[in-house]
Amino acid sequence: MGKGWSSDLEKVKARVSNGAMKIEIDLKDVWDWAYCPLRVWWRKTGLAPDVISKQGKRTGEQLIEESIRSATRVYYELAGKSKDVPFGKCLGLVWKGWLEAWRLDDETVSDLVNYHQTRRSILSRFEDGEITNREGERYKKPTWTRYWRRMAESSGLAVLRQNIDRHQEAVGLGRLELPEEEYYRAPKGLADAFADSMDYANKMRLPPPDVVLGVNERLEVELPSVRLFSRADIVRSKGVSRKRGRPPKEPTGENLLHRLEYEIFLFDEEAPPIYGLLRDLRVIALGQSFPINLKLEEGDQLVESIRIRHMPSGKDQEINPRLGDGADILEALSRAVITGIRAGNYVPRMVCGWRACGDCQYRMLCFSETGVMDAFNPPLMAQIESAQRLTREMRKYLGGDGAQEKRIEIVRSIFEFMAKSPDLTPEGALWAMDNLEAETG
Repeated sequence: MGKGWSSDLEKVKARVSNGAMKIEIDLKDVWDWAYCPLRVWWRKTGLAPDVISKQGKRTGEQLIEESIRSATRVYYELAGKSKDVPFGKCLGLVWKGWLEAWRLDDETVSDLVNYHQTRRSILSRFEDGEITNREGERYKKPTWTRYWRRMAESSGLAVLRQNIDRHQEAVGLGRLELPEEEYYRAPKGLADAFADSMDYANKMRLPPPDVVLGVNERLEVELPSVRLFSRADIVRSKGVSRKRGRPPKEPTGENLLHRLEYEIFLFDEEAPPIYGLLRDLRVIALGQSFPINLKLEEGDQLVESIRIRHMPSGKDQEINPRLGDGADILEALSRAVITGIRAGNYVPRMVCGWRACGDCQYRMLCFSETGVMDAFNPPLMAQIESAQRLTREMRKYLGGDGAQEKRIEIVRSIFEFMAKSPDLTPEGALWAMDNLEAETG
């Protein structure tokens, strides 16, 4: 991240597309900003060496997602070579490569296997309804209960976890020191990352290789003023058909319609209800997206369906989007996030306390040592850096000749007008200049 926040901000950049100025931003940034702007700040910032160092620490949740997605890629690569290798074995190959690269000893590897098996046997008692709350209902978070803590200690699971997680810093995982009574609610470490990924693998039912067009494919949505990028974990063909209307005299590929299905992996602990998925920003974006690098035969593409695979439960849900649905929402949210990033409007969720961030994978960075606000003050740092960037650009523009004073007055009047017009964005001002130039040209 040595290039710093200013260079990353340029990736949320102006770009000429079809003669119109557009901004580019990743859906992940829009999604994370809506949850907590500091998630974006940790990934993007390069304002201080200490921050860069902390940012290099991966999280247990990242390990889980990386292992599952890497195993998916390996699975289809081997299938393309006519090798029928089960998904679980592909995941094992991914973890084997990591463990060897980290140079963990055989005892730690054995502890990982034992931890997964012991944890699975305890979790099954909660999942099967053998252990319930006072109302006879299953616990939503078994590992946060007193029953779990008691069984983890009596079975030796707690000791195994501590023995494994002491290697976290050596393998690039962050570590958060917690009092003993809070340890069972600590962010996921190496032990739980391995165990979770193995549990998910046992529930994976992937589409057959002959219908899969791509894995981890980059997608884009063309909005009125924004180009929004995202990824599909799997792109699947649902067939090729002819477009409606009179067929051409000469058959051409232009008359073909490729019907696609995008599949995404959700790693949230609870499966979201269908009502929530229909309004999920990630699902809305996929319904408007088209592959950037996927090479298909000549013809148009139609997003016929979106499949959401909930990894903890192994269940999947199919949604059929309609082109254009939610495009105004994507446009408005993207522009709001871009404006917030530029202004340094970081309001950390962690100011509401530990429990507000209970499921966030970045919480060990925000809460470690004195805490992110005391150590770094992200809003102030971002605003200072933004002001410094603006000063540098203005110096380039103003130069040092005799017309400098006049140019300063022109710039000041423009800024004063924009300050009085909060609804006028920099892009809006540039579009106004384009129109003015066209009218007077």
